[in-house]
Amino acid sequence: MAMTVQRRKDSRLPHVFMHKVADIRGGVSVKTSELGGDFLHEGAVLSAPDNGICHVVKIARVVADVAAADKTVTVKKGHNLVKGDFVMADEGGKAYAITDIDTTTSKEYDTITIGTALGAIAKDGFLIEAAAESATTTSALKYKPLSVVGTGKPVQAGQNIDTDAWLIGVTKGNPLPACVAKYITGIINY
Repeated sequence: MAMTVQRRKDSRLPHVFMHKVADIRGGVSVKTSELGGDFLHEGAVLSAPDNGICHVVKIARVVADVAAADKTVTVKKGHNLVKGDFVMADEGGKAYAITDIDTTTSKEYDTITIGTALGAIAKDGFLIEAAAESATTTSALKYKPLSVVGTGKPVQAGQNIDTDAWLIGVTKGNPLPACVAKYITGIINY
């Protein structure tokens, strides 16, 4: 029986927590099979546990204005969205499926292609994972937010992640849309 020690150091990871006050005792397990990317960042929003497993409330920050008829959206790297996820610009709006994600063109951003235009989205707006497709104004979050990840962890295929989940704390610069922030009232975000 061999022992393997893996070390990883990355000083360019964003740290969003300024103060951590109250967490879920013992931490939580996060389902990784539905995540894109290779890292779960500090500040990611988690749902309440479902059969002992939390889900990530996937959020991507828009880095360039999107016209009403555009089907492509440029977002900051570090999101966990995948092809096939339904996305919306805000709760109670339209939601459509992602048909493609271009992760190779730029080191700064990804280009997400959506099957149908969502409408105009301003720079620094958000794409948020929705529960289902909505051609009218009935979109809703796929998972109800409960806590925020306190320690970023690498995502490994086939393995869930055990991490800390904070209910009360202070963050700075964490991308939280209003429809998500209203559920996690213990997190103060500057």
